[in-house]
Amino acid sequence: MIQRIQTIYLLLATAIMATIHAIPLAQLTNNEGIWDFYSYGIISISGDTSVTIDTLPIAVIIALAAILSFIAIFGYKNRKRQVKIAMLSSMFTLLFYPIALIYWWYSKDAVLATETSFNAIIIFPIVAFILDIMAIRAINADERLVRSADRIR
Repeated sequence: MIQRIQTIYLLLATAIMATIHAIPLAQLTNNEGIWDFYSYGIISISGDTSVTIDTLPIAVIIALAAILSFIAIFGYKNRKRQVKIAMLSSMFTLLFYPIALIYWWYSKDAVLATETSFNAIIIFPIVAFILDIMAIRAINADERLVRSADRIR
């Protein structure tokens, strides 16, 4: 059952969530310098100031969502558990936004940012959430197919 379509959905969701660690989510700017907002921290890339803010909870949430999506791929023998793991992954994916908003708001005040530009990668968790939901629907369709085949016997 590894060759099923839900495997592709879950693998894409895993790759998308893992990509978020490497690319900055936003860029904060003021008169003194520029800071990149990564999932693991806010780092100064120019200027004399060395303000570094740790955003570890964002990185943990993203890592948990990616790991759970990956684990769900190999739960094909127990489809009910696979659905639960995929749902948990989608919840962590959605939890990313409020946590990231809180850290962005805090860091904006900490570095006295006058301008914030968000990267397109900020949409990736929504795409991963949609892929998780599509995987859940495909897993449920497989479960219905197996149950209907059992009824025929």
